[in-house]
Amino acid sequence: MDDTHAFFYEPDEDEMLSTEVVTAIAEAHDEDVIEQKWIISDDINTDALDGLFDKGNLKTTLQFEADTTTVTITADEKGHPIIRIESHR
Repeated sequence: MDDTHAFFYEPDEDEMLSTEVVTAIAEAHDEDVIEQKWIISDDINTDALDGLFDKGNLKTTLQFEADTTTVTITADEKGHPIIRIESHR
């Protein structure tokens, strides 16, 4: 049986992408952002992540593993990131 659950999250344009990834993973796991034990900087260079989509790059796709999830970030038609979380819990 497959325990993977997909969750989509559209980031707020006023927040840094790294902050939105942390929020998306917490929501996908039904956890409070402040109380979750995973720390993004243990797995990801947050400055690099925040810079990837800041130019509205329409062809950027990024995928990585973090906190028992697969995170995929793609750009929509306007270049805004959309976060897809596949939880493996």
